[in-house]
Amino acid sequence: MPPPGVTRCPQAVPSGRTAAAVEGATVVELFVPATHLVLLGAGALAEAIAAQARLLGWRATTVGVAATAVGAVERLGPSGGLVAFAHDAAVDDPVLIAALRAGVGYVGALGSRRTHALRLERLRAAGVDDGDLARIHGPVGLDLGARTVSEMALAISAEALAVLTRRTPTPLRDRAGPIHR
Repeated sequence: MPPPGVTRCPQAVPSGRTAAAVEGATVVELFVPATHLVLLGAGALAEAIAAQARLLGWRATTVGVAATAVGAVERLGPSGGLVAFAHDAAVDDPVLIAALRAGVGYVGALGSRRTHALRLERLRAAGVDDGDLARIHGPVGLDLGARTVSEMALAISAEALAVLTRRTPTPLRDRAGPIHR
């Protein structure tokens, strides 16, 4: 049986916080890496999401080549995220598959509902199971009424934050209990 600190510290992982526990002679410290977003695509939206990520203390890497992006997402893990918006199935699809297989914490894909439905059909035909397909957030972002590129970046980043911290976006006034949990 592991020492109690070893069983308590991993509970901090979903919150994205560090943790420490001391039990007798055992000290366990858990350091959660900073969130890292891989942005598959380029242009004003990529720049705006990267700027928003920096405001949140996250890292952001913009890539436009599928092979480079696959390598990047395979290193992300559960505290990282992918936002795919290359608008090219030959580029987006292999990277989405790699992100799902690597257990990336947030997987988002830009596009209309029709585009997303077609994407899911292609990925299903490529052997991706329905459980993994359900992890793709598409159309990407929260419904905040975004119209501008900056507003879209905020909506996408807010959704990524909610998913990575395992929270359901809700106005604080509508929720009972402590604000920070």
